[in-house]
Amino acid sequence: MPASNQKTKILFISTFPPKKCGIASFTHDLINAINMEITEEIVIDVCALDKKKTTELYDETVSLVMDGYQLESCLETAKNINNDSSIKLICIEHEFGLYGGELGEYLLAFLSLIEKPFVIRFHTVLPAPAPKMLKIVQAIGLLADKVIVMTKNSSKILKEDYLLSSDKIIIIPHGTHAHSKTNTEELKVKYGLDKKHVLTTFGLLSPNKGIEKGIIAMKEIRAIFPEAVYIVLGQTHPNLLEQEGEKYRNYLQQLIEENGLQENVRLVNEYAPIKKLMEYLALTDIYLFTSKDPNQAVSGTFLYAMSAGCPIISNSFVLAKEMLDETTGVILSPGKDHELAENAIRILRNPELKKEMSNNAFLKTRNTTWEKVGQKHANLFYNVLGIPVLQSELVNQYIN
Repeated sequence: MPASNQKTKILFISTFPPKKCGIASFTHDLINAINMEITEEIVIDVCALDKKKTTELYDETVSLVMDGYQLESCLETAKNINNDSSIKLICIEHEFGLYGGELGEYLLAFLSLIEKPFVIRFHTVLPAPAPKMLKIVQAIGLLADKVIVMTKNSSKILKEDYLLSSDKIIIIPHGTHAHSKTNTEELKVKYGLDKKHVLTTFGLLSPNKGIEKGIIAMKEIRAIFPEAVYIVLGQTHPNLLEQEGEKYRNYLQQLIEENGLQENVRLVNEYAPIKKLMEYLALTDIYLFTSKDPNQAVSGTFLYAMSAGCPIISNSFVLAKEMLDETTGVILSPGKDHELAENAIRILRNPELKKEMSNNAFLKTRNTTWEKVGQKHANLFYNVLGIPVLQSELVNQYIN
């Protein structure tokens, strides 16, 4: 333990607000949750991943900035961290695209210099890795004190495909927010959706989200439910915006107009704050998850929708297979063009089925509240640091 006048610092390395990306929002919410669980002797700081290498845009939580795409910045940051005696533990958010070099290998150079214990969370875990990916992930796994994943499937892949030790892996689910308690009909009036059947998708827009699938399905849904509205809530992903502007959003808008769906599809170009987002989910009758990547390990948008009690119609991907069944929603079969519309119509025609799916989706996410996720992280951090407080509460069921 540090001297009495020096607090123990846990440093997160991640993107962070005001940057608009899923991992930045995740880290912000997670730190807020952990801060509710740790003692006053422990403080959490952030090293923000940012090409600008300045803390000016950030709040006081961010004490360092590292450009993960510049090897020199990674090495310099490692030395600065080593020289800060108050930093006792590092928690790294990992996505291959967050770091420079082939498959983000600059992170390995950073880790090779770090003289502090660290845990790392893999947001993406791909099966059947090519040799280069296998080597990088195995090297990270050997260096880390613990590897955090958010699904059982990711844990299984790390053990079977990457041969990581079970002792290194811990499963902590993605956190979810409390759902809005405002009356659904009141919310529909508030957002100009009174007496509408509402289907929703939210998140940063990019072609891999497959929003066009939901838009096309609205042609069939509208034929049975003319008052149905599909809300697509979210700005274009900043990286995509930088590369090609609003090309994808314009394509979606053209698709809406070509099919005469102007009254049935709304593209809401907004990065909604949590309160507003949870209100949109609370008024949603069916949530559509049309992302095209079957190997996507986890989705905050998917879990937020479940925790808000939304019946879900989803393309098949890892988390859907773990969380969805006939009592909570529908997993679509590849290549069946009309299946989305058919299932949406079936659910909207059957209020009792919709209510049952809503209740079951909500109940299935009760172990993913940010409060519980914060507790699990606090327990893990105390355990790695060797601090006895809470250590005994690190339950074995989260270690696979």
